[in-house]
Amino acid sequence: MKNKRSSIKRRNQNEENWKSLRTTRDDLSLDRTLPTGQSFRWQKVEEYDENDENEKKYSTYVGVIGRRVVQIRERMEFEEEEEKSYETTTIEFRVLNTNESNICKNEDKENGEQEEEQVTKDVRAYFNLDDPIPLKDLFEQFSKADPYRFGRLSAYVRGARTLRQPPAECLISFVCSSNNNIARIKKMVESLCEKYGEELVCNVSSRSRSRSSGSSGRDDDEENEVNDKEEINESKIYHAFPTVEQLAEKCDEQTLRDLGFGYRAKFIPAMAKELVKRGGEAYLLKLRDAPQTEEEKYRAITELTSLPGVGPKVAGCAALFSLDKKSVVPVDTHVWQLAREHFDPNGELASMETTASTTKGSANEEGAEQQRHKESSTPTTPTKQKDKPLSITPKMMKKCEEMLVSIYGAYAGYAHTALFVAELPTVRESLPEHLRTPTKADKKRGEKNGEKKPEKKKRKFLKVDGENKSDDDGA
Repeated sequence: MKNKRSSIKRRNQNEENWKSLRTTRDDLSLDRTLPTGQSFRWQKVEEYDENDENEKKYSTYVGVIGRRVVQIRERMEFEEEEEKSYETTTIEFRVLNTNESNICKNEDKENGEQEEEQVTKDVRAYFNLDDPIPLKDLFEQFSKADPYRFGRLSAYVRGARTLRQPPAECLISFVCSSNNNIARIKKMVESLCEKYGEELVCNVSSRSRSRSSGSSGRDDDEENEVNDKEEINESKIYHAFPTVEQLAEKCDEQTLRDLGFGYRAKFIPAMAKELVKRGGEAYLLKLRDAPQTEEEKYRAITELTSLPGVGPKVAGCAALFSLDKKSVVPVDTHVWQLAREHFDPNGELASMETTASTTKGSANEEGAEQQRHKESSTPTTPTKQKDKPLSITPKMMKKCEEMLVSIYGAYAGYAHTALFVAELPTVRESLPEHLRTPTKADKKRGEKNGEKKPEKKKRKFLKVDGENKSDDDGA
């Protein structure tokens, strides 16, 4: 199916409701952040000029943050100075729900301004924009530590930001992501919200061809479905993500199975009930607010993996994308392969693959229940060992994370996000050929054509703290 983006043709839009997010594209690129498998609730839409419906004005995203339906855009303008033109980009947002969008019209001006400022604060918090170190500065540090890979990629992943999502929403969404593709994950998350979440009414008239954003995810991807039906609505209903209390009270396994959750249907109600016992969202926020130490990082991972359906990969994603554990590196097969290709000149990771493949009873990264499901749904036709999908064990995950932390330091998780974004198909296509991580298909073609496997250059890295200067020439 041909890849299409959604388009929303709006007329007579009220520009005064747009608010600046007070950031720059160096610190936030929407295309390098929202459709990258961190969150599954954003839809890309195109806005058109009200005087020319064929003239696209902006690319925007619409999603739900808490109880607010938020539209966000990068507005580009050209400024002239001494006969030279400069392009500037402003990141702006507006709230679309009817009960939240008129905060600036509060009769009490002082309270209205306070409410408006709180909305901006909440949206900035979701996009993690109040981190003490600007993303641009972090990218410069990462590039100095790793000029060979990060230094050459940084211009192509500028603004690839790690989100700071509501913890329960993030955790439950990544339970849905286990052994799944991006289109199905989005469908599951939306089904959960529509079934159990609060309705959010938006007063927005539009003519649209809808398609969820996200060209790739953190597991195997497939073409997203496109809805070609055009509609003209006076209002549109979105849904908040349900609270753990709502899920614990109303959610049941059979309903989720009917909605297509498969084996994950048993974990979500059980997890919600367990989270309520531990204090609900407040329990998860305590894990977020704990001191930023390695000890607290591993304690958070241990706490999360004690919940039903949560393995180390899901726990790592929740810790990085919602709990402020900035050095966590969630490792799946994609991250493992890029680490092997670019950060493993001595073959330590490759040797662990050999050990894992010869270990009886290989452990799936998200636990035995998922592994049994995979085995039961996989054809029994014998396959060669080399064709079997790689199973990442907790020991392999830990080694891979340690390798990246040794290079990028306390913000290794943020570096991981940018490196991962560079592997997404839409971003990979924009890279020069020599910067693209070779795929298995690339390697097979090379072997077939008799090409010699390039030798991996042994490199030392300049750590973010300034130790161990690199002997790599960056070539």
